Amino acid sequence: MLESNDPDVDVDALMARVQHEVLRRQFGDRATAGPGLTTIDTSVLDSLIAAAATRASARNRWPARLGFFPFNLKPVQRFVLRAIAWLFRDQHAFNAALIQALRESVSVDARIDASMRELEARVRQLEQRG
Repeated sequence: MLESNDPDVDVDALMARVQHEVLRRQFGDRATAGPGLTTIDTSVLDSLIAAAATRASARNRWPARLGFFPFNLKPVQRFVLRAIAWLFRDQHAFNAALIQALRESVSVDARIDASMRELEARVRQLEQRG
């Protein structure tokens, strides 16, 4: 269950998912194909990538739920956090590379979309002339 004061919750991404699901339920799968052909909303993708980036980094803070003995001792917490970071270091590196690749992909997609719009405008202009 979600806690009300959880700072890791990305409200924008959650709202985008809710709106997407509402549109899908109201209009079926046709609703998801329509807006994607007209514009690319990179803000939703950027917020999802940012949420993934915050979750993909190594944990450096002890969870509040594990504040009971023997986990409430600082040396134990430090040892466990370092052990987890060491065990999953390859996964963290892979996650960071994947997130960077996603960011690059979103920026390339946005540039391609802008170029495509410009070319479509030129084609329309040429069709109107001739």
